[in-house]
Amino acid sequence: MGTRDSAPVTQFLDALADAGIPSASISYRLTMKGRGFGCDVPIADKRRAVALAGEDLEDALTWLEGQPDRKGWPSSWVAAGSSAGAETALWSGYVHAPDRWAGVLSFSGALDASTHPLSSAPPLLAVHGQCDAQVPIGADLHHFCPEDSPGAWALIGGPAWADSLRRVAVPASTWVQCGGSHQMCTTALSNPMVVDRVIQWLLQDGDDERDVLVDAAGNPLQAGRSSCPQPCN
Repeated sequence: MGTRDSAPVTQFLDALADAGIPSASISYRLTMKGRGFGCDVPIADKRRAVALAGEDLEDALTWLEGQPDRKGWPSSWVAAGSSAGAETALWSGYVHAPDRWAGVLSFSGALDASTHPLSSAPPLLAVHGQCDAQVPIGADLHHFCPEDSPGAWALIGGPAWADSLRRVAVPASTWVQCGGSHQMCTTALSNPMVVDRVIQWLLQDGDDERDVLVDAAGNPLQAGRSSCPQPCN
């Protein structure tokens, strides 16, 4: 199971609550637990795992929307997640149920590269490490698998997907840490600057389209810079 009450998640949601933003956290099926998402795992199995987690996410949304006493609750919801949870949120928000979400928040997530952006899609905020070796920041293979391996799943990372959305006039924002690894899926949840950026984005309904580029220590790089100064090793 993807657990709803891990310490990084609860800390992040407590910060949202302090800013007056209600949230809900779910547990969802991790059908590949114990097997992993390595290069020996067929693409079809990976896709199915994401889709099943997406069903759990959408079932949770249906439950939230169906509660009789919703005083103080949001009228719409943003799908959010980190790592596998981010892939789940992206799948639901841009493949299976885009009309159900007010936005998507991705921490180190990616989509199937065959996904096409729609002008009616929800806004995006994508947080990602430049040197993520598991989930590519751009268009590349999952885990950077050999092209002839069973698990060579072509993905488009959150920041690259943001560029795709902009091309069809959908608001999209990014936060990229130069040199950052896949561990950002966890560390970003407790990074005060990232949390502040998320809160600003949520309070402006995804209309704040700023891109943030920071160095390995989290310090913003010079204004107007569009790429990291050093490539990944």
